[in-house]
Amino acid sequence: MFEQIYETLKVLATYDQQIQQFGQIEGYLHTAEGAALSVLAISGPGSGEVVEIGSFKGRSTCFLSWGAAQARRGKVTAIDHFCGSPQMQRGAAFEDPAIVQMGSTRSAFDANLQAAGLIDQVEVMDMPAEQAAENWQKPIRLLFIDGDHSYDSTKRDFELFSPHVVPDGVICFHDYGTQSWPGVTRFVNELVAQGLWKHRFTMYSLFAVSRDPN
Repeated sequence: MFEQIYETLKVLATYDQQIQQFGQIEGYLHTAEGAALSVLAISGPGSGEVVEIGSFKGRSTCFLSWGAAQARRGKVTAIDHFCGSPQMQRGAAFEDPAIVQMGSTRSAFDANLQAAGLIDQVEVMDMPAEQAAENWQKPIRLLFIDGDHSYDSTKRDFELFSPHVVPDGVICFHDYGTQSWPGVTRFVNELVAQGLWKHRFTMYSLFAVSRDPN
């Protein structure tokens, strides 16, 4: 218990440094949400992999992989086809120049991880989540779902990878409770209402659940 407290304090003590390093990376993750992911990567319960679905340009990947590296708890697996969600395409609400011009954010992702000194702490699966799930066999202790934010895609990503989450593992959904992404909120509310997964905490739009042991 005390070790977890000390590890959490370690994150807080370096919070300004994390903001300076990772907060400059383009993305939609609040730095406080990033710090929460770092804490979970360092001292979250369970044993297994840290898996991220939806990496964009590496902002959340840096928070996760920094935390895992601090605790020497392995690498982070980043799953993304890097072609952007429908909302990031030309003319869409969140049009992204890199996607419009180059069709991918992979080069920006690699450059940001390299600049942060974390490129070797990440295993990249440059493919859709469905393809990544086909041969996935490893236990997962922390799953971060931040891909296509539609209801169907959020549900699909959960159904693909939640069976691999260990009994005391944690799943975090991003963009819960936002007007822009009602599909995430709808799915998460339905999930918690079923009673098998329990809400653990909310940090801005980061919503964390784990299996209810009762």
